[in-house]
Amino acid sequence: MGTEAGVVHIDGRARALGLTDQRISAIHAFRDRTGSVVILAGTYGNGLFRSDDFGRVWTPITDGMTAPAARTIAPDPLIPGALLCGTEPARIFRSADDGIRWVELEGVLAISAHTDWYLPYSPRAGAVRNVFAPPGSTSRLLAAVEVGGLMETVDAGATWSVAPIGPNDDIHQISGDSTDPDVLWSSLGYAALRSRRRDASAPKLGGVGRSRDGGKTWNVLHTDYTRSAIVPPAKPDVVLAGPAPQVGRQGRIEVSADGGESWQPAGGGIDIPMRDMVELFVPAPDGTIYAVCSGGRLLRSSPDTWRWRSALPDEQPDNAVSVSFLET
Repeated sequence: MGTEAGVVHIDGRARALGLTDQRISAIHAFRDRTGSVVILAGTYGNGLFRSDDFGRVWTPITDGMTAPAARTIAPDPLIPGALLCGTEPARIFRSADDGIRWVELEGVLAISAHTDWYLPYSPRAGAVRNVFAPPGSTSRLLAAVEVGGLMETVDAGATWSVAPIGPNDDIHQISGDSTDPDVLWSSLGYAALRSRRRDASAPKLGGVGRSRDGGKTWNVLHTDYTRSAIVPPAKPDVVLAGPAPQVGRQGRIEVSADGGESWQPAGGGIDIPMRDMVELFVPAPDGTIYAVCSGGRLLRSSPDTWRWRSALPDEQPDNAVSVSFLET
């Protein structure tokens, strides 16, 4: 787990693994080609660190990684063994050697609109919050840019384009249905690009976006601020969302079993409205869903019951920022 104060390993109890002076905004743990456990810890401002001895020694990554803040680290869905890192400012980097060296996908900077991207809370120009490939893709990737739009490549990252989702350029997450490449879901915020002319008659921003044609057209299903909406792999007949009427506050958790046409409460075990909101839903290897919350909580639920409880041991404070799972 990435926290406000370093990396923590949770396996029944919490054990600090170092980098305690860093906010770990993205984390990824995996086994390399030799079977050793590698942890990549992306900080919020001081770059990327790597450990191949379970956190005893951390090495800063400088080869090709030029962005200061990591927002997502994940396997490349198109290239077996490769990794992708989305950053702030909004850039994408790829590694083919277990995170030692990185190459920037320069096609992102070739998008003329990238000079318009920004963040309401940071001086850096936008953030790539996640990268997604619809099932069966061999060359197509989608990337959520806050605040910039939905990026797309159809040539595995060589060239990119960007477009809004409805009136929204504040894209927090792009996800989809693991069984249908045409069904996509997006999580939308309240910010607008400064170049957009908006007046009192402009449509409201925020909500959950749904596409049934692979992203050619979108329906925005509500207008509450939403950081995360996913189809749980263990329950692919529903979509899970964590909207809130205010940024970071008064959140709720809900599910839809009819493609977003109606929503039911799914916040059992926690107070609704929440004192914070869901920042990110993360599926675990055992089929459960973890929810990283804006207040630092890490919640966990089975997709059969939607009854949430803390995933943190008693000795661990509520300071979660990111989470990764290592299958044993």
